[in-house]
Amino acid sequence: MKEELGKQIEALRKELGVSTYDLEQKGIHPSLPSTIEKGKKGYSIDSLIKYLNAINETYSERGEKRKEKELVVQVLRTSRT
Repeated sequence: MKEELGKQIEALRKELGVSTYDLEQKGIHPSLPSTIEKGKKGYSIDSLIKYLNAINETYSERGEKRKEKELVVQVLRTSRT
């Protein structure tokens, strides 16, 4: 489950044009993207939400608006199919 969820999050991040460097600029630790996107153990739901929020903030700064809750819902829906 975590592995599939990680793949979906990575695909979404790339689809939105957000780089891991962009996320580091938002205070995301450099190892977190890899940990989450590869479905490794060792991150909390709070870290996941912070990560999705950083993706959202970066995306929003480019003129698009999307709430992290919507990102979470999209990721969870996609991971169930």
